Amino acid sequence: METLMHYARSLGVSDVRLLSVDRIPIEDALRLHCESPRCPNYGTSANCPPHGMTPTAFREFLADYSRVLAFKFDFPLTALQDSERWKTVFRLHDGTASIEHEARNLGYARARGFSSGGCKHTFCREFDGCIVLEKNEPCRFPDKARPSLSGMGVNWHEISRLLGWRMLKDEEGRSDWAADTVMLAGLVFVE
Repeated sequence: METLMHYARSLGVSDVRLLSVDRIPIEDALRLHCESPRCPNYGTSANCPPHGMTPTAFREFLADYSRVLAFKFDFPLTALQDSERWKTVFRLHDGTASIEHEARNLGYARARGFSSGGCKHTFCREFDGCIVLEKNEPCRFPDKARPSLSGMGVNWHEISRLLGWRMLKDEEGRSDWAADTVMLAGLVFVE
């Protein structure tokens, strides 16, 4: 596991921790926030609500795992506020997929990664729609696109509190809404 954590750090993650799966809070009501107020990713891909895994299905998925690698990237807030936002989310999804693949290379055959944020505007922004939804064809980017954690009801605020991570912070490290740094995070389940 140390090798995998070292690999995650080599990708530029700000922090990485190993947790027991029972520490992952899942709340059905959080999925409703994807719909109202409507997230720009809602309904755009097979990985986001209403199409992605439900909180109930995610709980069933978790029953087969005992450990999860939680990791985060800290990005300048401006990286999520312009037309190039997709590059920042791409880095998270790419990092998540890379950690998942490395876990498999290390013998964790059932490793599976999940990211925050949607995949449609990141990977398929130049296409009209999600090929999975529109044509029932395989995803164009199966090695990179990962399901949305918030769409499955994962409470990142609670995970962040548990780990001492700040969702937003200013240059002095204080958490406040006048922040200049924002966290994007992912999970890779390993067995």
